[in-house]
Amino acid sequence: MQDNNKSMTFVYGSDDFLVDRRARVIFNSLCNGQGEIFTFDESSDLSRGIGNAISFLDTLSLFPENQTVWLRSAYFLGESSLSTDQKDLILSLFESVKSAHDKKVIISTAKVDRRTKIFKDLTQSATVESIDIGSDAGSNTIEQFANDNGMDIDPDAVQLLQLKCGNNARLWEQEINKLSVYAFGRKVIGRDDVLSLTDDYDTGNFFEPIEKFFENDLEETFKSIDRYFFHNTDARALLSALQSRNRTLIQLRTLADLGYLKVMGHNFSKNDFIRASKIFHMESFSKTTFSVFSQNTWYLSKLLPLVLRYKLSKLLCFQELFTSAFGEITQHYQDQRSIIKGLAIKCYAAHE
Repeated sequence: MQDNNKSMTFVYGSDDFLVDRRARVIFNSLCNGQGEIFTFDESSDLSRGIGNAISFLDTLSLFPENQTVWLRSAYFLGESSLSTDQKDLILSLFESVKSAHDKKVIISTAKVDRRTKIFKDLTQSATVESIDIGSDAGSNTIEQFANDNGMDIDPDAVQLLQLKCGNNARLWEQEINKLSVYAFGRKVIGRDDVLSLTDDYDTGNFFEPIEKFFENDLEETFKSIDRYFFHNTDARALLSALQSRNRTLIQLRTLADLGYLKVMGHNFSKNDFIRASKIFHMESFSKTTFSVFSQNTWYLSKLLPLVLRYKLSKLLCFQELFTSAFGEITQHYQDQRSIIKGLAIKCYAAHE
């Protein structure tokens, strides 16, 4: 592919939903949705699908609406277990793409093998859009979803939504659509909106009862516990989440008390944090609440008011009471709501 055919657009990335969404926007902008789409499904006959696409690309278009072609979900660009015949057919497909000067071609896929000659040729010969779902790109995508609904969204709400949904762009859009209706009169989606309406799809945490518990407000904690048990019957997941949050607080408080971490207002020195991770040889840990150094630094910064509020002795007391509550639940399974409310009372009454 040496002729630099910029009538071709190549859209790829790690998230199939975002790749497909962006490619559809490009397709509609070129032909108002009236062009030809060839969708490649791993469960269908690849050779037949490619053959149909080649036949269309090699045929002269008589109508303007047939001058845009979308090769959708071209998973074979990242497939390593193809037969020799299939590989030859794919090369023929891209020869047809290269020579189809009467057509605008869009190729989209969430599966690519960057080592292949075809991938390298595509990136050189086409207009390329790489869809990233990393932290900054994910934040921008969520903000765009909100803007598409005529709304703005607070940065804290963006971060919380990512924590709750993980890197699932389909869920981001679904939740933003729901939140936009809920917050429409205010025109801004806030953190409390996400906390109230968005389930915990990715982290396994239960944000509302945990947030209320560590705010040291017994009445609000009881209300959130009642709401939790309206949807759930087992408290063990909630207790596990409380322990996870408390484990992180214990580590942060210990680092602060020992002077490894300097807390400045509602933030801390990132350089100190990195230096401490190297001192304790924990900078390469995968994400786990057993290593504070593996956690999202934005998330940790939001915990700093709690770190300053609770002394280490009280946090250690909390952890002991959480463990005892697990034992109570196994013995009195039918009284879980009462046990969790009793746990809150014991924690608030605990000595410093």
